[in-house]
Amino acid sequence: MFSFRKQNAQAKKRTPNEVANFNFAWKSIYNWLLLVITVAGGITYFVQHSTLLPIKTIKLSGSFEYIEQNDIEAILRPYVGEGFFSLDIHAVQKVLSDKSWADSVSIRRVWPDRLEINIIEKKPVARWSKNQLLSDKAMVYDADTAGFSGLPLVHAVNSQPADLLRQFYSLSRRFNALEEILVSLRQDSRGALDIELADGLIIKVGRNDVDRKIERLITIYQQQILPRRLQIMRLDLRYSNGFAVAWKKEILENRDEASIWSNSNV
Repeated sequence: MFSFRKQNAQAKKRTPNEVANFNFAWKSIYNWLLLVITVAGGITYFVQHSTLLPIKTIKLSGSFEYIEQNDIEAILRPYVGEGFFSLDIHAVQKVLSDKSWADSVSIRRVWPDRLEINIIEKKPVARWSKNQLLSDKAMVYDADTAGFSGLPLVHAVNSQPADLLRQFYSLSRRFNALEEILVSLRQDSRGALDIELADGLIIKVGRNDVDRKIERLITIYQQQILPRRLQIMRLDLRYSNGFAVAWKKEILENRDEASIWSNSNV
């Protein structure tokens, strides 16, 4: 139910002059607001589109070991002369971040006509594939790997690079204790691991009980593996109670296979 309040007949009526003054005051405020909004909009548009304050200097910093500084300068050169305020910082940052070697890019304006840009490179710690590297932050990125043959090969088909990189570091420490250098860790589509040491020895670990298998190998390594180290081509740890040995072909040709390894408990 609605109720309406009747106007008091005795209420004081506004005089024509009062009404005129009120209308005039309201119109004056409106005009001032309209003027302020128009001026502010004009200033904003001018600032965003004007090259009255052009960028004259771009200061580039960073330790460039893999990024060609000339390439970065070529990318940045078209932005010289852009307006100090109108320059799209985010667009510049994206163009630089899209470079495969760029790990992070920070940009700031310095009044009245300078940009300061700092680029941090990715740090490669391993080769991921023929045309990709793996950074210390477990980022896979495209690169010419021809000059990185000294880096270990770390690759997985279905696993996350970060998981495999952590496993590589863990296994490297264990083999370093045996004075062996781990140069390759590969995981196939089934999750099975293959390890390669510096002199070419292949160790097939499989996908289950990896830590237990490696610990078992380390336990017997000094007494049973190391004395025959140069004769072994491959170790296969994918057995529940032992492991298999593949001898180098020339060893088998020159000696009786049975005499090479007399311990049947291996």
